[in-house]
Amino acid sequence: LAEAEYRSLFENAVCGIYRDKLDGTPVRCNPALAAFNGYASEDEYTEAVTGARVTWYVDPNQSNEFKKLLAAEGRVKDLVSEVYRHHTREKVWITENAWYVRNADGVPIFIEGTIQDATERITTLAIIERQVNIDTLTGVASRFRFINCLEAETRPGKHGCTLFSIDLDRFKEVNDFLGHAAGDIVLKLVANRLQSLVSEPRLLARLGGDEFAILQPGLCNQSTVETLAKKIVVALREPLRINGHDLTFGASVGIAMFPNHASDAEELLGNADFAMYQAKSSGRNGFRIFDFELRADIQHRKELKKELRLAIEDDQLELYYQPIATAGVGTVEGYEALMRWNHPKRGFLPPSQFIPIAEEAGLMTDLGNWAITRACQQAAVLPSHIKISVNVSPSQFRSASILVKLRNVLQETKLDPSRLILEITESAILSNELIAEKILKELQALGVQIALDDFGTGYSSLSYLQRFPFNTVKIDRSFVAGMLDLNANLAVIRAVLGIGRDLGIRVVAEGVETQQQLDALLREGCELIQGYFYGKPKPYSEIASDLAIQQLELPRSNLPANSIRLIS
Repeated sequence: LAEAEYRSLFENAVCGIYRDKLDGTPVRCNPALAAFNGYASEDEYTEAVTGARVTWYVDPNQSNEFKKLLAAEGRVKDLVSEVYRHHTREKVWITENAWYVRNADGVPIFIEGTIQDATERITTLAIIERQVNIDTLTGVASRFRFINCLEAETRPGKHGCTLFSIDLDRFKEVNDFLGHAAGDIVLKLVANRLQSLVSEPRLLARLGGDEFAILQPGLCNQSTVETLAKKIVVALREPLRINGHDLTFGASVGIAMFPNHASDAEELLGNADFAMYQAKSSGRNGFRIFDFELRADIQHRKELKKELRLAIEDDQLELYYQPIATAGVGTVEGYEALMRWNHPKRGFLPPSQFIPIAEEAGLMTDLGNWAITRACQQAAVLPSHIKISVNVSPSQFRSASILVKLRNVLQETKLDPSRLILEITESAILSNELIAEKILKELQALGVQIALDDFGTGYSSLSYLQRFPFNTVKIDRSFVAGMLDLNANLAVIRAVLGIGRDLGIRVVAEGVETQQQLDALLREGCELIQGYFYGKPKPYSEIASDLAIQQLELPRSNLPANSIRLIS
């Protein structure tokens, strides 16, 4: 009965079971093993296969590995091997277990074992490994593989390595205007160009989006590093032909070296990224090597990011207001709300010192929502003819929550929507003009007014005036500053004022600081003025007090009335 039970197990087992002589000649095998090797029965298998396990393994050395393990341990456990099916010579993968059968004296006389087909598992693992280690779009190394290699090269005892962080300039415009399919083609071509610069032992990887990186193991002198960086910049500066368009990108490259600039992989990657952003902010299409001054700046920025998050929660922010006045008459029509950070240790910080930090930290929407809420709360108790302008960042403008936020704030504060002016820049529109147009129309449907800020600094501002529903245009201060010395600046101002009159759009000149600038703008028919000539930004308490007691007196023009161009 026992023999029958074991025979049943032997005959019906799904895995292959065998008994071989010590030289590999088959003695017994079950039907599963015979079928695995392409034979109809055990007899066919044992007659056809005669010894020499080495002829079974694809790698002949695997036979020796099997014998060594068996001799040392008396058994082999979960040995994965690539083998030939005996009859068809087809290559397959197996998982093998084996052990000695010994006589009464303990001397091995047979080898028994089991064999399972592992082809599907190995193939799946290979696919997974490739997906994990290879970027599927470009074919270069993935972020996962790159980080593993980077960590290996920055372990204690390693001689050093150099990391090149590469980011394409203006790549987002391709996705926005030509579509993601064109963007994918660009990434493939860029990867090919970079790969032509990389040979062993250098490793090229795509870290995500349009970010690439090159790892060069071993210590390098600065000359070698700069040579490769220049080659990268030159290679990516050459135009690409995509769907009938010649596209020129360029790249910003940041470089950090281990152990000079970092003590581990994470720090090295962060410092290379920071150097890359420095290269981008310095004009793009170039490279920057990390240095210790940058390290101090990084630490400072990290601290400011943490402190800025707390500033929003702890009510350390404050709005200052700069008057926007009717030109020539000097009466205040409204104010622009400008954010200040009342830092507990550093004192009052202007936007130029913390807005870039907020953009890096992804806090612009939070700051913008706070500014709109506070401005509406304060405007609601000012005289009803006073309008308040609030700047809206590109990220806040594109946020799906801006409309909901505005509706709630206007409802809570009971502020007349027509007294709120939202100032946006051209960059807020550039990312997706169709969505921008929809958002602008929905904002106007709420009753708020829209102003295009820093007008004249973008390449397509004129088309925006015709297409989008702007109530006001603000001429950038850079044109006002040079209007008395440069005829070109005055010509631009004159043209914008004319377009504003023809389209029924009000025009504000920013950055007016002198009587001469004011008089020149009045001669051209400028309607509204903003700048230090009419007042620096003040805290809310001061402007509220001035308006309440009617003591706000602003300078007026000295020009005779007949010298001022009338505004139709």
